[in-house]
Amino acid sequence: MSLLSPEVLLAMFLGGLYGAVFGSLPGLTATLALSLFIPFALFMPPEVGLAAIISLCATAIFAGDIGAVLARIPGTPASAAYTEEIHDLAKERGPAFALGLAALSSALGSLVGTGLLVLGSWGMAALARQFSSFEYFWLVLLGVSSGVLASPHIAKGLVAFALGMLLGTIGYDPALGHPRFTFGNPNLLGGVNFIVALIGLFGLSEVLYQLLKGPGGTPPSASLSLRGSGTRFFLAPLRLILKNRGLFLRSSLLGTFIGFLPGAGSDFAAWVVSNFQRLAKGRKETVVLAGTSANNAAVAGTWIPALSLGLPGDTLTAIVLGLFLTLGIRPGPELFRQNLGLVVEIYLVFLVASVLIMPLVGYLGSFLVGLAARLPRGVLLGGIAGLSLLGAYAINNNPFDLYVLAMLGLLGLLLRLGDYPLGQVVLGLVLGPLLEQHLMVSMIKTHWDLMSFFERPVALLLALVNLAFLVGLAWLRLRQARWLRALEARAGREEA
Repeated sequence: MSLLSPEVLLAMFLGGLYGAVFGSLPGLTATLALSLFIPFALFMPPEVGLAAIISLCATAIFAGDIGAVLARIPGTPASAAYTEEIHDLAKERGPAFALGLAALSSALGSLVGTGLLVLGSWGMAALARQFSSFEYFWLVLLGVSSGVLASPHIAKGLVAFALGMLLGTIGYDPALGHPRFTFGNPNLLGGVNFIVALIGLFGLSEVLYQLLKGPGGTPPSASLSLRGSGTRFFLAPLRLILKNRGLFLRSSLLGTFIGFLPGAGSDFAAWVVSNFQRLAKGRKETVVLAGTSANNAAVAGTWIPALSLGLPGDTLTAIVLGLFLTLGIRPGPELFRQNLGLVVEIYLVFLVASVLIMPLVGYLGSFLVGLAARLPRGVLLGGIAGLSLLGAYAINNNPFDLYVLAMLGLLGLLLRLGDYPLGQVVLGLVLGPLLEQHLMVSMIKTHWDLMSFFERPVALLLALVNLAFLVGLAWLRLRQARWLRALEARAGREEA
C-alpha cells in the first residue's frame, strides 16, 4: 500500500485530529490517546496503523498548547514548560498568532528531528550490529537510569519503575524458562499482556481518578476563543521563525538530542530548552518558539533508539515497541534488514506529518476542542471507560484480561493519588525484561564473571557513558530545581 494511498492519508489525518483533541484537553494526554488506540491498530494493516500512530503522537504533543492558550491549562506536560508565556502571548497578540507560532514551530522542529532520525537511526543500527549482550546490557541500563532521573520526583520515579519491572517478571523466566509469580493460574504463564496493562494504567485509572475527584475544573476562557485569519495563524509566525532561525535550529537540534536519550522525551526537552531561553532573557515569543520546536523535534528523536536499538525514548515509543513485539516485529538492527520497507514508511510518514498534517490538523483541531470541551463530563468519561473495556477484551477475547484490567486500573489510581509517574511503570514493563535477559545471557556465557562487562572496548565506553549521563542529568535536574525555586520566590515577592 502506497504512502499516498487514500487509506494511509485518511488514517494520518484522522489520527492527527484524534491526537489533537486528546492532547488539548487537560487530563486526556497523548499517552492516553495512544493507549486507547493501540487495540484497534492491531486489526489494521501495519502501514495504516503506523501512519495513524505517528500522526497521533506528533499532533498530540503540539495540541497541549491549545489548552495553554485558551485557558492557561496545558494539555500535556511538555506544554507546561512555557504555559505562562504562550497564554500571555495569546492575550497580547491574539490566540491565532500564539497557536500558529506553536503549530509552525512544532512542524518545522519535527522536520529537523525527522532528518536526524533518518541519519541517526541508520548510523546507530550499523553500530548496533557489532553489539553483544554486554553492550546491550549497558544500553538498556542507560534507558533505566534516564527513565528514573527524567521523572519529576526521582524517588517516586524509582518506585514506579520498579513496579513496572516487577510486573515484567510475571510469566516464564526469559533465560531459564521457569514460571514465576503465576500463582498457579495458566492465564499468567505468558505474562501480563502489555496492551491490557497499558489501558488499565492509563485509560481505566483516568476514569476512576476523574470520578473520585468529582465535578470541577476550569472552563475555557470565553475571551480567548480562537478567532483569527489564516494569515495570522501561518504568515506572521513564519516571519518570526525566520527572523530567529538560529534559535529555532539550536532548539530543534537540542530537542532531538534530548529525545534520543532513553527515557527523557519531549517533556524534558521542552523544560530544558525553555529554561535556557529564559536564562538568556528571551522574550515570550522566543521562549515559546524554543520550547515548541524542541518538544516536537524530541518526538522524532525518541524514535532513533526505538528503531535502531529497540529501546524506547519515552512512554509513547515504549507503547509502540510493545505493539511491534505483539505483531512479531523486533526493533533493532535486524529491522533494517528484514523490514526495510516499514522503516522507510516511518520516515515518510514523519515527513508528511511534519509538513502537512500537523499545521492543518492544528488549525482545525483548535476549533474542534471548543466543541469537545462542551461535552458533558459523564459522556466523556463513559466513552473512555467503554473504549478501555472493549480494547482490553478484543486483544485475546479472554475474560481474564478484564480482571487484569481492573486490578491495574486500581493500581494506576493509587499511583495517581500518590503522584507517582505512570509513564515510568510502562518504561519499566518494557525495559525490565530486556535488562534481565541481557544480564542473564551475559552471566551464563562468562560463568558469572562480573569483570566481563568491562572487558570489551565498546562495553567499557558505554559503561562510562552511563556514569557521565547520570552525573550530567543529575546536574541538569539540580539546575532546573534551582530555577523553579527562583521563579516561585520571585512570584511570592511580586504578590507581597
